[in-house]
Amino acid sequence: MKNLIIFSLSSNQQVAEKVAKKYDAELGVISIDNFADGEVLVKTLSDVKGKDAVIIESTAKNAHETLFELLLLVDSIKRSGARSVRLYIPYFGYSRQERVSWFNEPVSCEVVAKILDTAEVDEILTFDLHHEDIINFFKTPFRSLTTTKLFKDYYLDYFTKHNIDLNDVVVVSPDHGSNTRADLLVASLPGSKKTILNKYRPKPNLAEHLEVNVEEVKDKICIIIDDIIDTGGTIISAADLLVRSGAKSIMVAASHGVFSPNSINKLLESPLDDIVVSNTIERRLPKEIHITDISELIEL
Repeated sequence: MKNLIIFSLSSNQQVAEKVAKKYDAELGVISIDNFADGEVLVKTLSDVKGKDAVIIESTAKNAHETLFELLLLVDSIKRSGARSVRLYIPYFGYSRQERVSWFNEPVSCEVVAKILDTAEVDEILTFDLHHEDIINFFKTPFRSLTTTKLFKDYYLDYFTKHNIDLNDVVVVSPDHGSNTRADLLVASLPGSKKTILNKYRPKPNLAEHLEVNVEEVKDKICIIIDDIIDTGGTIISAADLLVRSGAKSIMVAASHGVFSPNSINKLLESPLDDIVVSNTIERRLPKEIHITDISELIEL
């Protein structure tokens, strides 16, 4: 597309390259200069005058720095005469800080939304937002896309290769927050069913425990679906419970592979038989962790 130009700072360069190739669009060139006092200067080196610019950049690592670089790049592109600017943030950092959990805490996600609104882009898009209420923080048109199609295609291929009947598949929501994600995956895998893990406290002042209806998962192929894998604690606890409940095999699908330090080793040592994430966060992962590609879901 003649008047389309695609940019990325650092976190989604591979996705940006694939999207540019997909739409026969120009891949934008930028410069980032860092000064001795910590200031940064970001600007486009490509001619954007009269063009529709798309920036693809997750705020995964050093989110505060990436956000500011993003704002500077948007300003540079707009001042250089771009006709429109659309912003894809595949993994939206700060999305887990969307409410007050403890006395005197800020609602960090709302603060970030207000900052992004000042950029005055035409639209902001993300994938599998942690909580749908975040959309209300924005004045800028904002959409959250789903990665369900990627996981549907992955599992249909997996089940065909391993001769697995979809009637033996149960999609597991590790908590009520992932209920909608689980519903979407069940709807795309005809014959599969859904179960939700519940949290309870056996006694006051004791840690929460997980429980599941054993009859729903016994001898079944279980897929734990979630938006984020970070420390892996929730996923591993769920997998351990499913093993104790007689599940035949346990798999996990997550949109965003944050993977805190040491989490990958813990996950690979857990009862999980298969792990798949999308590439909203680009990083080198062990071959045991499979990756689906969001570039096919980006429509311009």
